[in-house]
Amino acid sequence: VVAGKRNLFVMLGREQDAPVLNRDAAAHWASQSIPAAAVNLWMKASGLERKKDVLAALLVSPSTLSRAKPDATLDAGVTERMLRQSELFVRAAEVFGDDGATWMTKPHDLLDGKSPLEYATNEFGGAKVRQILNAIEYGGVV
Repeated sequence: VVAGKRNLFVMLGREQDAPVLNRDAAAHWASQSIPAAAVNLWMKASGLERKKDVLAALLVSPSTLSRAKPDATLDAGVTERMLRQSELFVRAAEVFGDDGATWMTKPHDLLDGKSPLEYATNEFGGAKVRQILNAIEYGGVV
C-alpha cells in the first residue's frame, strides 16, 4: 500500500490515482522473506492505526516484532499474508474509497464476527472477503 513516496507492491493507477496491486512484483516476492522493518512500513502504508490489527492480519506476535532487529528477516508466510492483505486493502478502497481501511478493521457478521483483516489470514479467508466486497459493489448473494 502506498506510504508517501514509498510503496509496497501497490502503485497508483491511471484512473483518478486509484491504487493497483503490482501482481508481477507480488508474485515474485510472495515466497521471499522480508525484513522485519517492512511490517512497520506496511502498517503506515495501510493506514492501520492499531498495532493489534497489523499483528492479527499478518499473524506475527508482538514479541517477535519487538525482538527482531530491523534487518532481520521474517518468514516468507508473513510476506504472502502482507501481499494478500494489500490486495484486499486495494479492493476495499475500490469499493469504499477512503473508508476502505476502516471497513477492513470492523467485525463483520458474515466473517464469524471477525474483521476482514482477521479473517483473511489464509487464502480461503481472503477469497471470502473478496466475495463480500464484490457482492457489495455489484450486488448479489454472499
